Amino acid sequence: MRLRSQLPANISEEEGRVNIAHGDIQDPVFVEGAARRYGATAAFVCLTGDNELMLTLNLFDALQRSGSVKHVVYLSGCGDYGFDVIRSGNALKRNASGHVVVKYILEAKLRHGIPPRSEEGGFSWTILGPTLFFSNDLRSKKPLLERGFFDEPLGDKGVSRVDTKDIALAAANALEDDGNVWSGKKVMIGSLERYTNKDTEMLWSNALGVEVTSVLSDKEGLDATEENLKQFLSPMWARDLTLMYKYFSQEGFGMTGAEYDEQVALLGKTPSSYEEFVRTTAEEWKSS
Repeated sequence: MRLRSQLPANISEEEGRVNIAHGDIQDPVFVEGAARRYGATAAFVCLTGDNELMLTLNLFDALQRSGSVKHVVYLSGCGDYGFDVIRSGNALKRNASGHVVVKYILEAKLRHGIPPRSEEGGFSWTILGPTLFFSNDLRSKKPLLERGFFDEPLGDKGVSRVDTKDIALAAANALEDDGNVWSGKKVMIGSLERYTNKDTEMLWSNALGVEVTSVLSDKEGLDATEENLKQFLSPMWARDLTLMYKYFSQEGFGMTGAEYDEQVALLGKTPSSYEEFVRTTAEEWKSS
């Protein structure tokens, strides 16, 4: 019932456009059977969690076994996760965040371990590489409104931001493309602008009409971030996200101009504005 309640008003199972299959995504037999039963020809793979590696590899295998799926759109993360970057040592030298590092392996599986769709069990693929979600800022609502404090450490190298609606649009367009234009490509999704802590402070200060400060990306600030995350997450995930923020502070996080232009071609529009998100979100908060 929960899944049905989330369907848009213009989509219904009765029209034959949607089939809801209830089951455990961690059961590869269920995934394989559902894909075969409904004749699924494409799949969007968007998974995370403690067992992301095993779960995603099992799912890739189940899609191959189904015999029906011929194109896969995989949600990874922004950046070059290829073998050359790994060999150079740059990829893993400073990045110890498990939910990021695992994607190097999963992208390699797609690039080097899946037969082409012309062969039995093969499928084409498109990888999406989103940056840091706009919606992460919603977790800072209480400290922003009560103390004028932004508690996500973005550092001074800058971090690209992305609207999850743009990720959804990119996934939908890549699925409909069915491997014609975007097969074998990784497309970054997010802003070309990289926002530092100072940039974010300024945006939220202007939007809320109060002076906003933010947590620093030094040892003290990262330690405080980890302790804060433990209120909502397990110690393992609190540490993992803190390691991600540490990486952002050292390397920054974003895309090139050419990658940005490629994204615009896939989306069919320019990405949503982070500045507009901050402004409209602040207006909603102040009026509620």
